[in-house]
Amino acid sequence: MSRFSGLLVAILALLMSGCANKVWIADWKETSSFSAPRAGTASVVVKDKLYLIGGVDGRNFVNITEYVQINKDGTLGSWQMGHPLFEERGFMEAVVHGDYVYVVGGGNGPNGHHLLRTAERAKIQPDGTLGPWQTEKNEMVVTRRCSKIIATDKYIYSFGGYGGVLLDSVEYAEFQPDGSLGEWKLDPESMTIPRYVNSVKKEDDRFFIIGGHDRSKGVGITDVEWTRYTSAGNTQTWQTTTPMQQGRYGLSSTAYRDYMYAIGGISGAEYLDSIEITRVGKDGELEPWKYTTPLDQPRANFSTIDYDGRLYVIGGTNRDGYLASVIYSSRNAAGDFGYWGTNEEATAVKAKLAERAAIRSVLPNEGKVIEFIQAEAYSYIHVQNDIGQDVWIAGQKIDDLKVGDRVGFSKGVNMSNWYSKELRRGFPMVIFVGQVRKQ
Repeated sequence: MSRFSGLLVAILALLMSGCANKVWIADWKETSSFSAPRAGTASVVVKDKLYLIGGVDGRNFVNITEYVQINKDGTLGSWQMGHPLFEERGFMEAVVHGDYVYVVGGGNGPNGHHLLRTAERAKIQPDGTLGPWQTEKNEMVVTRRCSKIIATDKYIYSFGGYGGVLLDSVEYAEFQPDGSLGEWKLDPESMTIPRYVNSVKKEDDRFFIIGGHDRSKGVGITDVEWTRYTSAGNTQTWQTTTPMQQGRYGLSSTAYRDYMYAIGGISGAEYLDSIEITRVGKDGELEPWKYTTPLDQPRANFSTIDYDGRLYVIGGTNRDGYLASVIYSSRNAAGDFGYWGTNEEATAVKAKLAERAAIRSVLPNEGKVIEFIQAEAYSYIHVQNDIGQDVWIAGQKIDDLKVGDRVGFSKGVNMSNWYSKELRRGFPMVIFVGQVRKQ
């Protein structure tokens, strides 16, 4: 064997030894947090820079734009402030097309009650930063908060959302040579059902709409539908396909190769950390959804960016408040989230996940049942604690419940002046809880 051949064998053996010592870890890594916790933001990547745009911080809608460099190893650098939006807006989305970034719709004002139909764009500079934002002349036909936005080569689309009522309509505008948006047009084809705080993904020449909110029952829906778009901009008839296992609203989604993911959100009773995965067939049909690696914690109304084989999950909210954290993960051959690490790292992650599960199993609240109502999706339970305070909670159905039982329940989502169309009854306050069980 020559000296060169021996050296090559040694190098290959060293590389193989290094790979053999790595194990797949089904978890997420955390990287640089942004300036302040918020949800309902828009996000895009421009020339290795991740942009986070607008949103709500729990009290106010903001016009903040900030960006960060994505490093080769997947970590993020230090966040920096960019040019602010022309007006505050949240629960909107952004797209990149040509030399511009566009944001469309959303809301602002108290509780987002001021609904927007405007669009803004910012020019991409040679170094990847964004220039000042300018408002587009042409506005959408319908005001839309929580509408989902997709760009194709020629058109920008807005799907569903809230415009005073939940919307099943789609509208689109053509990108002009100067970067401006042409006149918005309502698509003749409507989705099969109204969609609000749902998610949307483009796969080849198809749009997929995933999940959303059933306003009458206050729960997430499992429904998924899809359509093809034409060169003229309009869409074809929408078709239903394989539903998710878990109803979700306030979720995000992403597509990678022939995989599609539904990530986090709210079921109605609880914030979710679960992720479902499916594969897209050539005919547009989806394989049965299955669960993959969950998030680090429950999240809803967050942003996601898929870049260079990694998925970044950005901010959002859950029962503990608003988040400024960013996590990221790679995928293995089966499409599951995680990363390659050492046995020591795997052991540490296993201990961390066990501790997290133990904490979640403890129910911090307890009380006596003084009244209850069974609905299709929930048990509405009037609970009184040991010092005489009482509250209505709503959680998963408990069929053998009776007055006088004691129940424990988790933190939840507070809904003031809640009216159940199903029960035809109003409640001053209901706490939708993720876990409730008889003690």
